[in-house]
Order: sequence, then structure tokens, then C-alpha cells
Amino acid sequence: MNRRLADTAKRLWQLTVTKVVTGLAAVFLLWLAVMFIATPRPLFGNNYATVVIADDGSLLGARLAPDEQWRFPPIDTTPDKLATCLIMFEDKNFYRHHGVDAGAVVRAVYQNVSSRHIQSGASTITMQLARLSYGHKRRTFLQKLRETNRAIFLELTMSKQRILSSYISHAPFGGNVVGASAAAWRYFGRSADKLSWAEAATLAVLPNSPSLIHMGKNRDRLAKKRDGLLLRLKNEGIISDTDYSLAVSEPLPTEPLPLPNSAPHLLTRVWSERPGQQTATTIRYDLQQNVQNTVNRYVEQYKSNYIHHMAIVVAEVETGNVTAYVGNTTSPNDERGSNQVDVAVAPRSSGSILKPFLYAAMLTDGSITPTMLIPDIPLNFNGFSPQNFSRKFSGAVPAAEALRSSLNVPLVRMLQRYNVARFLTLLRKIGLTTLPFDDQHYGATLILGGAEVSLMDLCGAYASMARDLNRKDNTVSDYRQLSFIPGSKPRPIESPLTDASIYTTFEAMSNLNRPEEESTWQMFKSMKKIAWKTGTSYGSRDAWCVGVTPSHVVGVWVGNADGEGRAGMTGVGFAAPVMFSVFSMLPNDGWFEQPLSEMELIPICRQSGFRAGNNCTDIDTLIMPLAVMKTECCPYHHLIHLSPDRKYQVNSSCMPVSQIITEHRFVLPPTMAYYYRQQHIDYEPIPPYHPQCQADLRNTMQIIYPENGSKLVRTTDFDGSQSRFVFRAAHVGNSTIYWHIDDCFIGSTADIHELSVNVAPGRHTLTIVDTEGNRASVRFEAL
Repeated sequence: MNRRLADTAKRLWQLTVTKVVTGLAAVFLLWLAVMFIATPRPLFGNNYATVVIADDGSLLGARLAPDEQWRFPPIDTTPDKLATCLIMFEDKNFYRHHGVDAGAVVRAVYQNVSSRHIQSGASTITMQLARLSYGHKRRTFLQKLRETNRAIFLELTMSKQRILSSYISHAPFGGNVVGASAAAWRYFGRSADKLSWAEAATLAVLPNSPSLIHMGKNRDRLAKKRDGLLLRLKNEGIISDTDYSLAVSEPLPTEPLPLPNSAPHLLTRVWSERPGQQTATTIRYDLQQNVQNTVNRYVEQYKSNYIHHMAIVVAEVETGNVTAYVGNTTSPNDERGSNQVDVAVAPRSSGSILKPFLYAAMLTDGSITPTMLIPDIPLNFNGFSPQNFSRKFSGAVPAAEALRSSLNVPLVRMLQRYNVARFLTLLRKIGLTTLPFDDQHYGATLILGGAEVSLMDLCGAYASMARDLNRKDNTVSDYRQLSFIPGSKPRPIESPLTDASIYTTFEAMSNLNRPEEESTWQMFKSMKKIAWKTGTSYGSRDAWCVGVTPSHVVGVWVGNADGEGRAGMTGVGFAAPVMFSVFSMLPNDGWFEQPLSEMELIPICRQSGFRAGNNCTDIDTLIMPLAVMKTECCPYHHLIHLSPDRKYQVNSSCMPVSQIITEHRFVLPPTMAYYYRQQHIDYEPIPPYHPQCQADLRNTMQIIYPENGSKLVRTTDFDGSQSRFVFRAAHVGNSTIYWHIDDCFIGSTADIHELSVNVAPGRHTLTIVDTEGNRASVRFEAL
């Protein structure tokens, strides 16, 4: 009987225990579910300041959170000194309790009852984190119970490290400063991981009573609390006697410091793209400051010419990382009030800055050689007549010289040959994103500034060319946009340019000159070898200069953000000196390796620069891109037949073959020859045909001005009379030219074929006839 009673009692006990355990487990799970639902995720929302950090962790700038608080985004880890001070001051048993410190609760109750007033609290760091997460609630017993419940829940669901870092990121530090990261910069001007023991102790005691103890008031109480904490650290053996003595001797900061503002335009860009985040960038802090100071210094100089704004981008070629980003001047006395405009990303007229891309594309395509003569003679597109900077023509100029001297007319002719649509496609392919229209919209102006580009895109394209040239694996193309965020990815595309064409282009750019502004540009030559190109937009509204080396690209824009042009503002005069100044801050890294595997020794006609043909007598063998082998042979060397005295061209119709002298001659078309011999006194025109010879002379003369289809504007001279037009023509021989307008004879010329004419308004036909009966005509309109 007794045994049966004992077994029954045991079963009842086991059943009771099981029910109790099951009940407690159910209560715990229910509590856990309630707490899971009641606890917000994330704990504090996303109401943070926008913070921009340099590559070394330095603060570049920050913008207030939407609630006007300096609350930096949460940190993942708490700096050791700050963690040690905070735990020692607030919660010595932080790593041993589970949200509530029972010993501290008993001690606080005893002390408060004994002294009959609140002498100490028992809140742990976890409980304080829970209180912060509820916001500004009244301190009642029920609210304390809620906070305790949440603290226990947080201990179950978060690591100690995360609890500590979350608390230190959201604790109040006086005024509108929230979180240790913002407090470290506001009070000590450095990041939290670089604080001294005294500074870390000061921050550790502030959250305990931020409104009572503040940097600007109750400084004695603040110093007393800080020094008391330092003494505890010394007594615990955490800091030495020397550290303690040095720490207590450090003065407290007097007032909050202004936060750094080294990249204001970049900060604005980050704020618009990723507000409320801390963004680590590739910006080099010291370089950024130096470049910003350079912009401010030059803008102060340029203000005398009413030029008020400037932007600079510096980037690494290999990575595409932007190391300095200055969107505009930060000068406080900006008369235009437009220094807030970030010109680094603003589309602006390109001027001549795109010409190297066309040159490289035509080398890749095999359309030109660097030495090939390009026609530099008047050109007309339905009333649009491009002009060189000097307003002069050379007749013919080598392609590389046309690039170096930034001659508009030869480059327009090169664009005609390459095709505008093809060139537009190439520009988009290499990363220019501000070209929304089709080729019909841009036309020939695409190479002269008719398109808008941004400084960032432009630098990215030049850096991509340099990176392609640097790469060792010739199968991989690495064209990418520049980025201030680490780890930008290249766009996988088939490389539009060969290494040989890029190298040849950079070689031409490294020998850049400006004959029309010689005295200016030579002042800015550098010991470094730099491939650089300038550009000036129509009306002198934009001055550009971009330079590239194997390691860096530097881009400069100068002008007025509102688009007002300034007379005399050119890329070489205003942007180039700034670019060279910035390059002086960068290491000298040598020059690009010549891609010999893509180059070959090729016979080149010395006079024409074309691939040597059978009629070329003076030949240079030059190393050039392999694609040059696809170019045409020299079209300007001809086999001509002369009389014994070499005064006339002859043929078998007027002279025995035995008396004819045969020579190879360099012969340009009439208009090209007209301008070319003005620059080259050694150019020898071919003699005329003998009067008794029968010859085809249809291509012996050309009308230079006016061009066919042009519209001529009649102006009024100072005496009130109508100005006269000066018509010009070219003839390969010494023939007399007879001029006619609308079949009416108006005069004749010999040797120099220029005729001053007074033309009535309206449409007309100009016809010229030489003594051999050859004729040429153009139609024009006088307005």
C-alpha cells in the first residue's frame, strides 16, 4: 500500500513539474513572441546624418539628420578606450549580466532607502539602450517594466558587442549631438577611435546626464566626473600612473567645433544619392584639401577677369577611384552666388576636348597616319564655315600637328572622313553619357563643341584609354566610369581603340603646343611627361584641360556656372596652369610602355606623310600602328614630263619623247597649294603646260572664296559706303584668270588671283575661265 501511494505521489509530482515547465515554456514563448512584435526593427529607424569619409577614415563632411541632430549612422564596433571607459562608468558587470544586474538593483535600493533620496540607479547599458529605443517617454514604474522587458529581450537576440555599439551610437552627448562618433568630432575634432584616455573618459560620463553636465556649463562637475573615472581606471590597473597624470592634466574642450567641410559638393551629391548613410570614399584627405585650396586660389586670381568658378577631378587610372573631387570654389565671397553648383557633373560645351578620341579612332581604323597631310582650307556646310583659332589656313597640315595645334578645319575634315554617326557611337561606348541626340543634330559641330560633356565623364574616358594601354592582358578591355565609391566595376565591352592608337595619340598630346598662344602655354611645361589636351567652347564660356599619365588623370573646368563667357578665356590660358599645378602634387610615374606588338616600321612619304607610293622619292621609315598599312598610298606625288629647260610640262603631242625630262613631283590640289606655299616657301608648284601641247587641264584651278552655296553679308564702311567682297582663286600654273558674275565680265588676274568686287544683293553665279579655256563656277547669295 505504502509503495503504491509513493508511486502515485511520484507520478503526480512528475506530472505537476511537467505542467509547470510546459506552462513556463509557453509563457516564455508567448513573452518572446510579444517582445518580438513589440520591438521595432531596426531599433532606431533611419533618421541619421549623411556622413562622407575619406580613404583614411578622416571625416570629409556631414549633413544634419532630418530632425536637426548630429546623429551619425551607427558604428559596428566600439573603440577600445571608449568601450573600457563606458563600461567602467556605467555598467561594470556588462559582460556578466543578462540585461538586468540583480546585485546593482539590491545595492541601489539599499542606498536610496538609507539616504531617503535617489542616490544611484541600477540601469545597465542594455536597459539604457532599451530606454533610448522608446524615445522620450515619462519615467514611470510601468515604463521601467517595459524597458526591463526589452533589455532582457535584446540580450537574448543581440551580441554584447552589438548592444554596446548600438548604445554608443544613440546615446545623447549634449545639445544636438547624438552618438559618440558625432561627439568625438564635435568636441575633439577627431574620430572616436583616435581619442586619448581623457577624451574617452569625458565622452563616457556625458550620456549619464548630458543636459546637466555640458561642455559649456557645469565644467567643474564634468571635470570631477571625468577625473573620478580616470582614477578608477588607474586603480583597476587599466591605465598606468603616468597615463593617469597626463590624462587629468588635459583641459576640457571649451565649445563644440565645426565639423570638417573638405568636399562640400561631393557631400551634397552623396546626400542626394544616399541620404542618412555613412559613405566611405576613395578621396585622399590631404590631396582633397590641397586641390580645393588650389581652386580657391586660382578663382581669386581670375575674378579680375570676371571668371568665378572652377571644378577639378583627380582619379587613379588603374582603379578609376576618384582621389580628389572639387565641384566648385568654396570662396565665401562668390559674387555670382553660384558656387553651390557642382560643375564636375554638369554637362558643358566640350570645345576641342574630344579631338584626341577622333584621332585615336582614325588610327585604329587605319584612316590616317600621324604624319598624313590633312587639308586645311576653307570649308562650308550650308552656311556654317568652321575657322581655326588663328583665323588662318595652312593649306595642308600633318594629322598629329592638327591635333597638337587644335586646328578646327582639319579635324572637321577628319570627322567627315570618319563619319559623325560612327564617332558619336564611339563616344558613348567609352563612357560619355551626356550625348542624347543623333548624329544629324550634332553634325560637324560634334568635334568643335556642339556636344555637352561632364568633367567626370571626360576624365573617365581618358583614364580608361590609359588603363587599356597599361594592361598586360591584351584580351581584356577595362572602360569604366570614375567613382568615389571603392570597388567600381568595369563595363565589359570590346575595346574600341587599339593600344597602338592610344599610345600614338598620347605621344602627340604630350608634345602639345599652341602657336597662336605660344608665350602662354610654355610657362606651364612640367618636368613630368603628360598627355594633355585643352578646349575652349564657343563664346569662351568653358575652358577645359585634361591630362593623363600612367597612374593619374586630372581634369579641370574653368568658367562661370551661369554660362556667361569671358573674352580671352581659353583652355590653355586658364585651365592648363591649374592642371599642371595639381599634377605637381602627384608622383612622377614615368611614361607608357610602347606597345611594339601592335606597331611596325612602315615606309612613309616624307613630304605628304602618307604611306609611301611608287612616285615618292624621299621616304622615312617610321614605327607606326599596324592599321596604318590600310591607309592609301601617297596621292600627291606624280610623274610629270618637262621640257629640257623645265619651264613647261610637255607630252608627245608637242615634243619628241627623247627630249622629255621625267621627274617625280609633290603636287597639291590648287586650293591646298594656294595656302600651303604661303607657309612653305620651299614648295615648288609645277610649271604650266607648253602652249603648243594638248593637255587635260580640268583640275588646274579652283575657286577658294566664295564657297559654293555660301551666303555673303554686305557690311557698311565708316564712310557709309557698302564694303566690297574679295574673291580668291588658285591656279596650278601661271595662267591669267578671267572673272565673270552672271556671265558679265568683271576683271582678270595673273599670278595672285584675288579680285575686289562690289556685288548687288541677291543670288549670283561666279565663273572663272583661264587662257586655256578651263572654267570653274560657284553659286552664292549676297545679303
